[in-house]
Amino acid sequence: MQQPAFPELETPRLRLIELDHQHAPALLAIHQDAHHMRHWGANPFANMSAAHEFISACRAGWKLQTPVMRWALQHWADGEILGTCGLFNWDQRWQKCFLGYELNPSAQRQGLMREALKKILTWGFARGQLHRVEALVHPDNQASLGLAAQLGFQVEGRLREVALWNETRHDMLQLGLLQPEWQP
Repeated sequence: MQQPAFPELETPRLRLIELDHQHAPALLAIHQDAHHMRHWGANPFANMSAAHEFISACRAGWKLQTPVMRWALQHWADGEILGTCGLFNWDQRWQKCFLGYELNPSAQRQGLMREALKKILTWGFARGQLHRVEALVHPDNQASLGLAAQLGFQVEGRLREVALWNETRHDMLQLGLLQPEWQP
């Protein structure tokens, strides 16, 4: 059976397209900023090779039985790649997955990520046949917690020292959104 085409989605200001190796410079610009990415859950990208490895993993993951769906956020106005968002760690039997995202600091506080996440969550609940979407958010990441709350996610608990990056253990908040709660 042939793999279906990666779903391209559109919002009023963004095209959500499959992450590609041509997006590596934009991704590196976001991920090498250690301060900006301090809550993301992984070490900053050290070089262009790290950006390409991330992209390769996402592209390979799309073809798996438990897909990784990572969209690049492309601005309609100028074609610039502003960040990525995606659904990963799918469990089709339980109809759930995780949500992840990051945005260039220059594009923050404009509602762009909320616009993109509304689109992929709507797609995930309808086409992806999801019942539940989860997110792990660092307790100090107030911007991400605020965005998740606007989308309807509820904090379900604190996972103590569940994450490890930059040689430090981190607590993460477990958030969840159920399909019957979703209001696009």
